[in-house]
Amino acid sequence: QSEGTQQSVIDAGNGDPIAAGQIVDFQVSLFNGEDGELITASSYSDDEAPLRRTAGSEIDLLAETLQCAQVDSRIAVTGTIEDVFGAGALDPALGLADDDAIVMVIDVEAAYLGRATGIPQLGASGIPAVVTAPNGQPGVTIPDEEPPAELRSHTLVLGQGAAIEEGDRAVLHYTGLLWSTKTIFDSSWDRGAPATFTITSFENDPNGIVTGLAEGLIGRTVGSQVIVVIPPEFGYPAGQAPATIPDGSTMVFVVDILGIEG
Repeated sequence: QSEGTQQSVIDAGNGDPIAAGQIVDFQVSLFNGEDGELITASSYSDDEAPLRRTAGSEIDLLAETLQCAQVDSRIAVTGTIEDVFGAGALDPALGLADDDAIVMVIDVEAAYLGRATGIPQLGASGIPAVVTAPNGQPGVTIPDEEPPAELRSHTLVLGQGAAIEEGDRAVLHYTGLLWSTKTIFDSSWDRGAPATFTITSFENDPNGIVTGLAEGLIGRTVGSQVIVVIPPEFGYPAGQAPATIPDGSTMVFVVDILGIEG
């Protein structure tokens, strides 16, 4: 039985090293340390989302292990159930005790930026002001005036990466607010993990996003932070918005473009 966790690189891979704060997609298999039998595994399927962590965060051992790994690498971590997951963390139906030895094999698939990293740009008239916390999370001040009648998209931080093309699957951190109440209705930052969206209007693709947001992001580059002000005609059709967004709302999105899948 091992004392504490130990890790080793099975295959170093050919990808870039992963720095603290980057967003990492990976798959993992969990094996019994006594007999090598597979206990459970993630999907390893292109049809399902991979697991995702912020490298170096203190959420769990997976996040800590991913820091300084390389994309395309395979890593083995050995320890006990309690070492890896914490006491009582696994479903008792698996029949495993906290002191049972396990081997966790992690396959690192991709890594993305953790926040916008580009060059700050000047603001624009009629666009809400944005300040950024040390972790990258934006704070937004909406002006006390009527919202613009036209769709507006403005780059706050200009990234140097690839430009988003229509239909790309982009990895984004975002905050969405209502202009009228100045309140947040959705935030990936609050959930602690970015999301992946197909950048096209949901009128063209059911997996897409609201028309105004798609138009505001197409052509913007990885590493950028973009603010998009979306009048009702470019948002949700009447009766189709989430309960947190009243019909006729002007929405404001601040988006960090972290990467493009594939």
